[in-house]
Parts: sequence; C-alpha cells; structure tokens
Amino acid sequence: EKIVSAAAHLISRKGYPGTSFQEIANNVGIHKSTLFHYFKNKEDVLLRILERSIEEVYRNLEQITINEALRPEEKLERAIHNHLTLLLEYLDNVNVYLNEFRSLSNENQALYLQKRKKYEQDFKKIVLEMKKVGYFEGLNTQIVTFGILGMLNWAVKWHRKDGALSIEDITKVFYGMITQKHQEGRTHVF
Repeated sequence: EKIVSAAAHLISRKGYPGTSFQEIANNVGIHKSTLFHYFKNKEDVLLRILERSIEEVYRNLEQITINEALRPEEKLERAIHNHLTLLLEYLDNVNVYLNEFRSLSNENQALYLQKRKKYEQDFKKIVLEMKKVGYFEGLNTQIVTFGILGMLNWAVKWHRKDGALSIEDITKVFYGMITQKHQEGRTHVF
C-alpha cells in the first residue's frame, strides 16, 4: 500500500512516462529491486493504483444498493456521499486515471474498465429505483447515470480540502440538485 500511495502521488504529479521505478523506490525508501518483489513492472503499479480506489468505492456502493431497508432516495444520497468521499480521499489515484489511463495496455484497460462497468451498473440500479418512485420521469436512465457520475467526478477539479464546504455539504447540494422538485410536483434532473 505504501508503494502504491507513493507511486500514485508521483505519477499524479509527474505523469506515468515521467516517473521511474527508481523514483518510486526512492520515495518509499527501498531498493528498486524490491519493487519487483511486489510488481512485475511499472504498468502493474499503474493498474494497482487505478484498481485501489475503484475496489473500495465499489464495495461500499454494492452494500448501499443491496440494503433493502433504505428508500431509493436514501440510497442515492449515500451513493453520492460514498463516491465523493473516496474520490477525494484517493485524489492522486483519480488524477492518475484522468491523465494516465491510456498508458495501460489494451488488455489491462479492458480489465479495469470491466470493474468500472460493475460500479456504473450498481449506480444505474439506484437510478432505476428512483424512477420507480417518481424521479427522472421520461429521462434516459443511462444518461441520468452518466450525468450524475460526471457531476460527481468533476469535483476533483474544484474541491479543496481546506475549502469552506465539507464532503457532507457538497453531498447535500448535489443531492438537492438531482432531486429538486418543481412547483408543479414533477421531478427533474438539473
């Protein structure tokens, strides 16, 4: 985990091509040869950086999705909070994804995208549940899902840890935007 964190930080700042195995080893305080005990090559490190955050956020979302005690609205609010919390906790990993995903081989891109697809499908289940209770009427479920995830993901570009709004505050704003009911009683997105 220490190697993955150090590599994520370096790659986030310097880019995948600009970060060497030696720099990662130096940053962790180990010999370069020790890295090969844990990883086959630099791409293996990159894949682990990308998988690290998606695995945790997916596990949490899966628990929200299958919790039958929660109303759809509660699931959505918790899913938003989960996404933002882990997105901002793994900021280096997210930056690596946004900028370095294409550095993976086609085979590793496919493996990673498969995991992301599972996450997207669980988020889509929540959107479908929301539709059953009157939200997003007449709107394409896939586009609504992409819209919500896109809005959440963009927070990495503007959120500051020392800013005025906490993750809870942002969750409430996003949830309110998504579920805003207009005077005529119809629910719309954005």
